[in-house]
Amino acid sequence: MRNAEQLLSVVESEHLLSCDTPDFDVEEFARLLGPRIVKTSGKTYAIAAHREDPTDCSDRTDYFDWHSDGLYHPNPPRFVLLHCLDPGSSEAMTELADVLLILTKLGERSLAALHKLRSHYVGHGGNFAHPILSNDGMLLASRGYVSPLPGLPLESLRSIREIGETLSELCRAMDESAVPHHWTGGRTLIFEQRRFMHRRNSAIIDRDRKLLRMWFN
Repeated sequence: MRNAEQLLSVVESEHLLSCDTPDFDVEEFARLLGPRIVKTSGKTYAIAAHREDPTDCSDRTDYFDWHSDGLYHPNPPRFVLLHCLDPGSSEAMTELADVLLILTKLGERSLAALHKLRSHYVGHGGNFAHPILSNDGMLLASRGYVSPLPGLPLESLRSIREIGETLSELCRAMDESAVPHHWTGGRTLIFEQRRFMHRRNSAIIDRDRKLLRMWFN
């Protein structure tokens, strides 16, 4: 396996790493990460394969819009690791969009509005809210809703129309910034998720596709 410490070093300096690691040793990688691991559904890592459960979008292979992972954690994971065990038909791809590029596409009014909004992720038995924008980047729930940040004065709250226009502009900017990542067996993708939004772009259900998923800080 490519040295796990090298993988960590590269992604921490570059925010994004895509490489072929056919001999990827997840147990060794987990050992090196130690307390930096953020558990996914209570486990050190998970195998993402299609399941007929519409409540868990992570374990499906049909379309799943722009989102951040692990929003049910008070402090969502900084890094997402995906390793391809089986690409299946290779039609279900992962797309990334650079948050810095996304923000350059937004008007000042939309940027100001986003700084006053939080998105609520609904799932895992609860409702979990995080600011959309912060000094660290962006976090966004695909399934849920948005609301103003708590404690804002009434005069600074945006109207429903303005919030809708802001979210529409944000979605257009993410779509325009999408860069596809096609899966092949042994391919590993690690990215800093406050810097990169991601989605699964697929028009099919692929029961053979299997990815290993791990989160860490």
